[in-house]
Amino acid sequence: MELRVVEIAHSKGMTMADIAKQIGISRVNLSNSLNGNPTLSRLTEVAKILGVEVAELFKTTPAEKRVSGYLEYEGRIVKVDSLDAVKQFIADVEAVSES
Repeated sequence: MELRVVEIAHSKGMTMADIAKQIGISRVNLSNSLNGNPTLSRLTEVAKILGVEVAELFKTTPAEKRVSGYLEYEGRIVKVDSLDAVKQFIADVEAVSES
């Protein structure tokens, strides 16, 4: 997965050099440690400096954007875990409403 450290840093008025300085390493070492296979320890340090959760450091892809939750209609609760499940729920509600 791709990281969005630079994007988040810029949104907070910071540079990679600023982050590296707070960690106590060079900007090059920071970049090297984040490219490829960064450790959880390093990601945690960077997230803390940026004031975000570790998960926010990762870019999401459309396949990772999922629908998840529960919908209720007239006391009936349905768990949905996809857009298709939401559409089916709506179709069921419309069918009941039309009857």
